[in-house]
Amino acid sequence: MRAIRAISIFLLLLTIARGEDPQLKGPGLTIGLISEDQTITADTPFTVGLHIHHLPGFHTYWKNPGLVGMETSLKWTLPPGFTASEISWPFPEKTFMSQYPCHGYERDVTLLVTITPPTTIPDSSVTLSAEAAWMCCAKGCFPGFQTVKITLPVAEVAVKNPEASALIKKSLGEIPKATHALKCTLLSAPEASMIQMQIEGLKKQSLTNFYFFSSDRQVSSDQTQTVTRNAEGAVILSVPRSEYSPKGHTTLPGILSTGSENFAIEAAPAKK
Repeated sequence: MRAIRAISIFLLLLTIARGEDPQLKGPGLTIGLISEDQTITADTPFTVGLHIHHLPGFHTYWKNPGLVGMETSLKWTLPPGFTASEISWPFPEKTFMSQYPCHGYERDVTLLVTITPPTTIPDSSVTLSAEAAWMCCAKGCFPGFQTVKITLPVAEVAVKNPEASALIKKSLGEIPKATHALKCTLLSAPEASMIQMQIEGLKKQSLTNFYFFSSDRQVSSDQTQTVTRNAEGAVILSVPRSEYSPKGHTTLPGILSTGSENFAIEAAPAKK
């Protein structure tokens, strides 16, 4: 990964030396597949990650990009008997594509996937391959497609890859976790034009940096979110429903960011 970053920095400096605006020239990132294990064993799941290094000013997109953008995706080709989980997404950031607000990543990020091998692996090594697709934007936007792959020896004992494991551990710490300390109640009726959610259990902190990232597109990135406290101290979040909101959803899942913490939540109607 250090070599990939060194190449990207060299290309950035070369672009500046030519008098070009680096934010108008793609691809805007370097990308690669990493594995926490440098040897793998049968019937023992392990984690791989699509590591994305963004050049200054560029971003890629979260699973719900918001008003604009395209989420990063992986389409796997695996050896017989191997399976891959869905992507586990680190918490997103608010960013902009030109003047349009969106949800994505300006920081370097690793998108995590659990690979589960079969009970027996007949080969001495296996190759994991995926078709990665993304959109990387700054002052311009650059769609990208690349086959990412990694070949891993098969052994009786799995051996960790220290550098990749450190990146994966960091990303695991950025994945929002559900918590029983928060009680999230959907106050508005299903498919109401104005969504209202009540959140109980938060500390008495400033509401300035509160933001809700909708994971199922009921809320778009271009809508103003209003955050207040009621007389009992609960947080009330109000936001217009996206015109592209899916139909028939009775709960509101997403990531609640307080500015210092990120929680995976799913607001449901109050029980009668």
